[in-house]
Amino acid sequence: MQIFAKSIDDFKTDRKGMSPPLPIYLRIVPMLFYLTIAASILLNGLFFMRYIQAGKNKETALIRDTQIQADLDGAKKQRKDLESETMQASDIAAWLNASRPLQPLVVEIARSIEDDSSIIELRLDRDADNPTQIRFSMRLSSDSAHQLDVTLKKIAALRFRTFSPQQTMEKGTIDYKATLIWLDANREQAEPAPGS
Repeated sequence: MQIFAKSIDDFKTDRKGMSPPLPIYLRIVPMLFYLTIAASILLNGLFFMRYIQAGKNKETALIRDTQIQADLDGAKKQRKDLESETMQASDIAAWLNASRPLQPLVVEIARSIEDDSSIIELRLDRDADNPTQIRFSMRLSSDSAHQLDVTLKKIAALRFRTFSPQQTMEKGTIDYKATLIWLDANREQAEPAPGS
């Protein structure tokens, strides 16, 4: 098939001197483009490395936090145990302080017994709520009430007052029960006398 020259227009122009070449400073643009791609790859790599490092640091911090919490719980438990022991020790100390008058009381009761009498049974019960009151019961083998009077005088000399005494005598034995109230001299001096 033959094409006639007159029916086709030729738009092709001469290429010589069509546009001037790019200036030198614009030749940097493609280099900057490739450098930007390389820098973004490098920065993304650094970001992921730092992300992995941050995850490891977070796990380490969580483990350390768990360990510190466990240590803190252990310290709280030890403190609670120490406070419990301290409370028990203070209760024992208070009990011992309140039982101090019992020691000389027992010694004086034993010393007050004469040769012809003996103690069959001696019982001292102290209430934890009111340690200055002692439930006192004693059984003596004696033929006379004289021995009981001597013992009660010795008890009174130790600043004990008897309250609601009960005495029974049977065939050479004397049963005596009373509540002994210890009169603390320090407390009496601290409390004002009635009517003053």
